[in-house]
Amino acid sequence: MASSNCQQRIAGTGHICSGYNFEISTPSFNSCGYMRSLSTTRPDPIAQKKRNKSASGYTNNSVRPNKDDILRSQILTLEWPPGVVPSELSNFESEARRLRYRALGKACHEAKIPSLLFGHHKADEKETLIMRLIEGYRGEGLRGMPAESDIPDCQGIYGAYRSGGRRYTTSPNASAKALALKRKRTAQMLPPAKEYRKPGFEYGGVRIYRPLLRFSKRTLQSTLNDASIPWVEDPTNQDPTVSVRNAIRFLTQARLLPMALSGPPHGDGYTLEIAAKNIRRKYQSRNDYADALFQACEIISFDARAGSLEVRIPMFADVKIPGDSFWSSPRSQWASEQEHIAARLVRLLLQLATPKDHISLQSLETATKRMFFDSEKSHLGRGKTCTPSVVFTAGGVYCERIESSIDDLKLKLGKFDKSDLVQQTWRFSRQPYQRDSPEPEYNLPPGRPLPQNPKAKKQRPIAFPDTPWQLWDGRYWVQVINGTSKPLKICPLTEDRLHRLKARVMAEDCQGTKKSAFLRRKLRAAAPGSLRFTLPAIVDEDDNVLVLPTLGFEFENLGIEWRIRYRRVIFPDNIKEEAVIALPEKELMV
Repeated sequence: MASSNCQQRIAGTGHICSGYNFEISTPSFNSCGYMRSLSTTRPDPIAQKKRNKSASGYTNNSVRPNKDDILRSQILTLEWPPGVVPSELSNFESEARRLRYRALGKACHEAKIPSLLFGHHKADEKETLIMRLIEGYRGEGLRGMPAESDIPDCQGIYGAYRSGGRRYTTSPNASAKALALKRKRTAQMLPPAKEYRKPGFEYGGVRIYRPLLRFSKRTLQSTLNDASIPWVEDPTNQDPTVSVRNAIRFLTQARLLPMALSGPPHGDGYTLEIAAKNIRRKYQSRNDYADALFQACEIISFDARAGSLEVRIPMFADVKIPGDSFWSSPRSQWASEQEHIAARLVRLLLQLATPKDHISLQSLETATKRMFFDSEKSHLGRGKTCTPSVVFTAGGVYCERIESSIDDLKLKLGKFDKSDLVQQTWRFSRQPYQRDSPEPEYNLPPGRPLPQNPKAKKQRPIAFPDTPWQLWDGRYWVQVINGTSKPLKICPLTEDRLHRLKARVMAEDCQGTKKSAFLRRKLRAAAPGSLRFTLPAIVDEDDNVLVLPTLGFEFENLGIEWRIRYRRVIFPDNIKEEAVIALPEKELMV
């Protein structure tokens, strides 16, 4: 159960709010119960602070409740694939969770809801921690539920997955005065974020919040009893045979778990809670230091046309986080912590160019050593210069070191070690496609020809709401209108496709056009070398390139219209506007 635009106090295993109330309906699914608004309950100061952050500033008239403060509920039914029997799935819980989040993400996008509240409480988090222990999670996997995050499992859903923020501000047919008013309202509506909100980039997406994690189930029930409001709960929650979570809940309530897991007789698993809190603090400290390093990085250039960037990385010693006792640890412990921090920094940098939704820290161990530490003796590296590999791939990104500088005096004295990371300049770009892996592509069925008005002095842009945005290669959101009578598709620009395109362009140049020079200039500037073979291309059924949308190149006017934006990115705050080369903005014309 989830909700948006919270105006009242939230309580229970479900949630209480004004605005929209989403209920998940699916056969044999362990859903949360939901409850009506506690309009007479005095807001808790901590909860009020969370509400102000997640919802109260973003309520719009289309989703306000009536004067009686009655919840407007909407039931979302999960649709399982044909032939699938949910009760027979071995991974029923994880699959149902994925479908549930995708249904919620789509519903939020359709209702223009940027914030979603969940009613998870302290007992839910304890159950999650025990489940992760059973599944073999260690370290960072035992941090517990995040208080806020992007909505998970919604990859590729426009408006839910790290995109759609522009839909509140763009309206091609609106007047300048109306657009200014809408932007002002949007500034109050969208949650504060670090996303890069400039033309040619997507931002936004649905954020989820869990404001009740610090409250126990007993406390929430008492709150409702004091307000004479009944506690509502899904009856399947008490069936231990339905799911692993239900079985853990049964064992916890029956006091059949070890004290280390269940906690004191009248508590809520304080042993696990303290462990999770310590783990969160440790890993949050690492993340904070990595983020401080990331903020100190200098983005020399970022070209969204091919998704490549050059960045200068500072030395660790130049960036400190004072006032945290965690970093007052012995030097031996600090040396091991550096590797974890460096891996997080590498992930933050690679996320600007990777096609992947998530890069695990474990997969970056080798890349981190190559970038920062001596590859032969990574545990100490004393008396050796830091000699990172010049070229390698990691997380779907091609990494190339351009230059590196170290302290000459420390080199001369032989006192250089990995605690003194060198300042380096690196180039990151999308890794070239592997021949044995399938190309990222999606089909564009033939559509109706776009009307043209040759007498009009200026064509008027118009939006096409029926044309969906598609996420191509995890990097570009693309909206294409196929105005031809033939099917098209979007796929990578390969060497063979480029060779045939150049031949056709040169034939056109014989008729007085200058397309060949334009194409050559664009490729040289935006995608030199093999980087050009990671560009998206719109091709026909004969595999002929018709459009290179990120370059703004169109072979001929065939009635194909497109918009393309780079996916949501987070840059260091010190990035300069002139360092960013955005995608060409093209309005759809009729």
